[in-house]
Amino acid sequence: MKDHKKVLAFALALSCAAGLASCSSESDGKHGYLMESETTTQHTVELNTETLAPEQEEQVANLADSLPDMELSNKTVKWMSFYDPWHPSGLGNSKPVSMELFEKKYGGDVEYVETTWATQYDDLATAVLGGEGIDFFPGIEAVPKCVISGITQSFDEYVDWENPLWKSVKELNDTYAVGGKHYFMACQSTAGYVVYYNRETIEDLGYDDPKELYEKGEWTMDKFKSMLMDFVDPEAGTYGLDGWFNQTPLYLASGVPSISIKDGKMSNNLMDPNLERAMSFQYDLFKNGLVLDKSQFSWNTQIQFMGEGKELFYIGGFYEVETAPEIWREKFGEGMFFVPIPRDEKADKYYYNAGLDGYNLCSGAGNPEGAARLMECVIASYDDENAVKISDDKHKEDYGWTDEMIEMKKEVERLTNENPIADVYGGLPKDTADIVGNLINQPLTGTDWYTARESIFDAVQVGVDDVNSQIN
Repeated sequence: MKDHKKVLAFALALSCAAGLASCSSESDGKHGYLMESETTTQHTVELNTETLAPEQEEQVANLADSLPDMELSNKTVKWMSFYDPWHPSGLGNSKPVSMELFEKKYGGDVEYVETTWATQYDDLATAVLGGEGIDFFPGIEAVPKCVISGITQSFDEYVDWENPLWKSVKELNDTYAVGGKHYFMACQSTAGYVVYYNRETIEDLGYDDPKELYEKGEWTMDKFKSMLMDFVDPEAGTYGLDGWFNQTPLYLASGVPSISIKDGKMSNNLMDPNLERAMSFQYDLFKNGLVLDKSQFSWNTQIQFMGEGKELFYIGGFYEVETAPEIWREKFGEGMFFVPIPRDEKADKYYYNAGLDGYNLCSGAGNPEGAARLMECVIASYDDENAVKISDDKHKEDYGWTDEMIEMKKEVERLTNENPIADVYGGLPKDTADIVGNLINQPLTGTDWYTARESIFDAVQVGVDDVNSQIN
């Protein structure tokens, strides 16, 4: 059991790495970013180097004209991370619209400075201290620990908050400000995780389609649990909930993260009754055997069970199906669809786990102006109708998505932007963050919330108080 918990704690930490990122073995399709091609068990997908159609070129040019005019003296921005979202990968995807804008408007380019998940902060600190001019890197988990250590600097002097682009995300950025300054530059709340299922399985068993349940307002935690209860029978080879990242979206539906930022300070919410309720729900899922026991499968998820009719639900990000269609169809089956995380019917709102597309400006950045202009391109690509359509078309062309999938993705994004909720425990010092990360894994892996919390609450509070004492 201890090894089980360690594996899950590590996997969950990966899920919190960045608003746009996950780096599990199953999510490399989005953020491993192989440079030429990826070989799977059956497929090799060639690098998609296609750019824009003539009509799309015109739309991007028009959007570029709306961006602030500026001649960048340095046109290259240095990005350090364990993934590269700015360039085409070997998984059939093409260049994002934000980069098309950056190139067209400013002649800009992004230089990828690669690191690893395990060494990212050590490598970043070394680069900053060595004066390598790294400009930006991802992740809300850098706040406030990298602020306190001096690795990051405020973006405020490089942006105009009265500019309509920045004004549109000002409230979101204020949410994560520390000490009255903006260190984490949030460009958008993006959808975190969704529930994948196979419609053929749902239909064969006579279950209500989760999409239809959602549209009727009946896609709730209780309904989610009751379907699992009816389906799961390990002796018959049928399993319930799969995925590495189940804990976070399920408890965030309560509206309460373990750690939040309030009035520029870190807040410990482990005693909140809404969080308690959500964690008790997860413990109940475990007690009833509704979660796939990965220990039986060499600690691997079994997505292929979904296509075989042997698995009901899988929680993951959109990156799972933002790959060439032959890759994701092989895993999920032809009947794959997805819906939002179910609503916590006891919460006051339909809270949704938010990925945060946001970035941190490095101390000693060589090109902070270039980084700020790139951020504007990112925001514009989210806000502009034509840019959104281009992105939608890329999903259809590159990933084989249907119009129905596009519409459900938009619905998930709507939920996210209405009531986004994110956990920021990763911004605490590593020893405290590890304690919290392990704690929130406990209910879904066999320890009741109250017992687990009692043993660590005081230590977490000491860590939070220490961080707050260092925030100016």
